[in-house]
Amino acid sequence: MNASSALVATFLLLGAEPLAGQAVDPTTLRPTDVIVVIKQDTHYDGTYRASGISRVCGKLDYMLPHRADSFVIEFPDDEPNLAVRALTFDADTLSAGGSTASFYLTVAVRTASGGTPPAFVVRAKMPQYGEPGTAQRTTVAGRDSLAVAGIATKGTKVDVKVTVVCQPKP
Repeated sequence: MNASSALVATFLLLGAEPLAGQAVDPTTLRPTDVIVVIKQDTHYDGTYRASGISRVCGKLDYMLPHRADSFVIEFPDDEPNLAVRALTFDADTLSAGGSTASFYLTVAVRTASGGTPPAFVVRAKMPQYGEPGTAQRTTVAGRDSLAVAGIATKGTKVDVKVTVVCQPKP
């Protein structure tokens, strides 16, 4: 290394400003509690509870202008053998304190005996399927709560109620 290279390296090391760290994404990997109530299903009526880490819980706009107030939940992140083995909720518009009748919900449960029935799906934002529902979101002290009630069609009409509470990141 010649003298000018050493001088440049010293300047870069001593005179350079440190890079700011990337901000933590508050929507990912949040502690989450889920309660699912299934009614009017011949085999799977019941209450299913799970606590774990959600992959996503919050706004996920995909850089699309119509999703500026979106709300998405993907649960769990990577945890096996939970009573709620998969839950996905997606609303293009659902701001804190608001409600909507346009959303998509998929919930898959695990029975006490270990069975894994097909997912219950509520396509409330697709009226042609006749699966209406409502979703309401509240936010208090960084805690997002979602209450969903809908009708899933699985050969028959099945009542699906979901309550999700996403805690702030620790």
